[in-house]
Amino acid sequence: MAKTLLIVSGGVEAADAAVRAKAMGLTVVVSDRDPAAPGFAHADSCLIADVYGPDETAAAAERYSRKIRKIDGVICVAADAPMTTAAVCERLGLPGLSRQAAALACDKLAMKRRFAESGVPIPWFSEVATPQALQRIAVERGRDLVIKPADSRGSRGVQRVARVQDLDKAFELARSYSPTQRVMVEQYLDGPQVSTESVVIGGRCHTPGFSDRNYEYLERYAPYFIENGGDLPSHLAPAIQAKVKDVVARAAAALGVSDGTVKGDIVVHDGEPYVIELAARLSGGFFCTREIPLNTGVDFVGAAIRVALGETVGEDALEPKTQTPVIQRYAFPKAGRVVTVKGAEEARRVPGVADVVVTAKPGDIIPPAGDKRPSAAMVLATGSTREAALKAANDALACLRIDTA
Repeated sequence: MAKTLLIVSGGVEAADAAVRAKAMGLTVVVSDRDPAAPGFAHADSCLIADVYGPDETAAAAERYSRKIRKIDGVICVAADAPMTTAAVCERLGLPGLSRQAAALACDKLAMKRRFAESGVPIPWFSEVATPQALQRIAVERGRDLVIKPADSRGSRGVQRVARVQDLDKAFELARSYSPTQRVMVEQYLDGPQVSTESVVIGGRCHTPGFSDRNYEYLERYAPYFIENGGDLPSHLAPAIQAKVKDVVARAAAALGVSDGTVKGDIVVHDGEPYVIELAARLSGGFFCTREIPLNTGVDFVGAAIRVALGETVGEDALEPKTQTPVIQRYAFPKAGRVVTVKGAEEARRVPGVADVVVTAKPGDIIPPAGDKRPSAAMVLATGSTREAALKAANDALACLRIDTA
């Protein structure tokens, strides 16, 4: 009998994982609170449960596993919900993330304290209790700082203090995104940033996913950090890449991740890597589901699924076979209500374009650029060189016409 995999999140970026699991011959169960979640279209069974509700999802999974079909593994894709995955693992006795590791991955302050105790290189950081405390730190250390919620998801509430006019408002914005009303600051370190995607097997960390993060709009959208896709393979020297991978492995071990996936946000400052954050999940943005296979030939999601099922995955399965240039870019239309969306098919016909995903539709609201990426479409392109791939991506973006009013 085919094994059964539970995928936490039915979002559009998680749907690829359901497609891959089906191709592997698995029975696929997808959980999401949205009855219209895109991932449900690729599922054998659907659980209506809040992705960010650990106990709710675990209870639904237990009922399904007991009454309908035994669940053999669980993964979380493109949703920052490690506590939900850990709750399901604990309730059903599945291999995977522990609650302790998940708790550390969800709390940026606890994570940084654990990293500091374990000797993992990180920027200077501190909890900030009040706007007055933020003012004092800015005077003592200078304003080259980043303020963020201690336990929010993604880039919500994250701001560069040096580009903030009103520190009180910056503090309140960060706190508004924290479920526990906690705020922290850390030193802003200049230098290239990279995203990593790793599979940990028996305590050994394998990192086939390695992308240069593209912050070409850093000044335009300041004080917010709006990323515009990424470039693979990395332009960093092999010796620096090796240092980054070593730091990611040490960070995963510090969190207690012995089997599973981790997503790293790393900055290379003065030639040395520092961990900004480490997420205990598969990334969003199609990094793990599309970019890594195009770049390296590694079936990253397939390997992650097999690990979640408790199966053996050989190291050769995670060894890059190619280094094909891959460029990912987003379309940022003007803020307002979407009136028309055109040009997607024309963009897909551009030579070198691997995919075009349009997320906006007429009637949607594109917010002003703030602490969330105001994107309406994503383009993925390849080429014989980075320049060729970048040209294909830009040509495809030029085809897209997303009008707002």
